[in-house]
Amino acid sequence: MRGSLLTNVFTKAVRDALQWTLIAVVALWLMTLMMVGVFSTFGDEYASILGDLPPAMAAIYGENDGSPAGIAMSAMFALMTPIVLLVYAIGLGSSAAVGEEESRTLALLLTNPVKRAGIMISKIVVVLIGVVSIALLGWLGVELAASLFGMDLGGQDVFGASVQLIGLALMFGGLAAGLSAWRGSSAVGIGVAAVIALISYFVTTLLPVVEELADVARLTPWHLYSGAQALSQGVDILLLAVAVVIGAAMLWVGLYTIERRDLKG
Repeated sequence: MRGSLLTNVFTKAVRDALQWTLIAVVALWLMTLMMVGVFSTFGDEYASILGDLPPAMAAIYGENDGSPAGIAMSAMFALMTPIVLLVYAIGLGSSAAVGEEESRTLALLLTNPVKRAGIMISKIVVVLIGVVSIALLGWLGVELAASLFGMDLGGQDVFGASVQLIGLALMFGGLAAGLSAWRGSSAVGIGVAAVIALISYFVTTLLPVVEELADVARLTPWHLYSGAQALSQGVDILLLAVAVVIGAAMLWVGLYTIERRDLKG
């Protein structure tokens, strides 16, 4: 009975997440087509413009080799692609923790022989699968777009950047899920995770412009992603592992506390 219920919860979670997964993939593909199309045509002009920008503004485009392909991929993986993955991971991570509770359907599920944590784990596994699927399909989309527009991605480790991005998404998704489960509020989990992601992004991106503050930027969560410079150097296993461990630790906090606090529904 318990195994059957958890299977049904997992199946329902897959069905609920599928539309958001498809939306995220389509969004990434459209952004990829736009960036690759524009830079394959006007890349040299954009490279010249970027070279004239103030350092603080140029930093938003991330580390790049100055080539059209390098600038296009850096612009995508510095901010646009992370935004899509983070919105997905934070939103669905929080929903996995307290979605049933806030919709007042959790009490019905708990009339069956299943633990609260078991329901949450079933939903979190779906989020994990979704994050990995979006990142890998995003990578395939880049390769196909580059082939379509004849852009040479030599020297751009798009697969490595996609894998590194999975760690970032799982870290903030775990943070959102853990905080939501602890406080019983999706607003708290989503709000805190989003604010930390935003602040750490700007700190990590802008502080290195001032040489004396560069070391501070390495202390932020975002550095676990951007510090790897995966587009040029490939996956940094240590930084990836730290990000995943932080996300798992926050998730464990959520699983621990959700079994012990009073629920809303």
